[in-house]
Amino acid sequence: MSKVRKPFAMKQFTIAHDKVALPVTSDACLFGSMIDLPQTLENKSQPLKNVLDVGTGTGLLCLMLAQKHPHLHFVGIDIHEASVEQALQNVINSPFNNQIRIDLANILSFSPKEPFDAIVCNPPFFEHQLPSSDETRRIARHSDTLNLNNLLLACHEILITQGYLYILYPVVDPTWLLSTLQFAQFELLKLTYIRATETKKPHLMLIQAKSLPKTNNASPSYPHFETETITHYQTNGQLTPEATHYLQEFYSSLP
Repeated sequence: MSKVRKPFAMKQFTIAHDKVALPVTSDACLFGSMIDLPQTLENKSQPLKNVLDVGTGTGLLCLMLAQKHPHLHFVGIDIHEASVEQALQNVINSPFNNQIRIDLANILSFSPKEPFDAIVCNPPFFEHQLPSSDETRRIARHSDTLNLNNLLLACHEILITQGYLYILYPVVDPTWLLSTLQFAQFELLKLTYIRATETKKPHLMLIQAKSLPKTNNASPSYPHFETETITHYQTNGQLTPEATHYLQEFYSSLP
């Protein structure tokens, strides 16, 4: 018998996640709380309007960001029909129903009416991982067709120039990451490493990048970018002060 997933209660909304391919995780919550969407675009005169969440799952990121940014509109897309249905229900049951739209769509063939100002993504896949025997988890986690390179290329097509991209991804070699971003015509702005505790190595990284104009120039470029490391938990299991800083706006109670 499969384990029943209890709803995940936040301060202003509740996430049901019993029908989705992958449940809500503390890493996803930390990611959502750390996404720092700017008030305006690069030219400092045009405000952000619309944000896309790729692989929305439960709708968690859309809901967290809608709480932080009441004047923005969000679209969450996913290829898993049951996840889309549950994300839509989570949105309907939240105070942010008028800010969020949920669609069944594949990022590789997604054609919005207008480009997005920012894209966020917690891709539930890890490259080089063996496929899961469970079909829904296999769809969600395996990257036969949607690897990081294809994801970046698809995002670039539907982002405005100088648009923002935020991705949570397993730790990889920074040189490879820079090369992959450059090929897809993104500039790396900041790399935040996330580790479970101070005694463990970082296992995830928050990639913040900016889309560049389309060009045929393939010459190597290694611009300066910020780096930092965030520790999620203390050794006693409680949140670190830095994690508390981000999550206290959302969590009903802090571990």
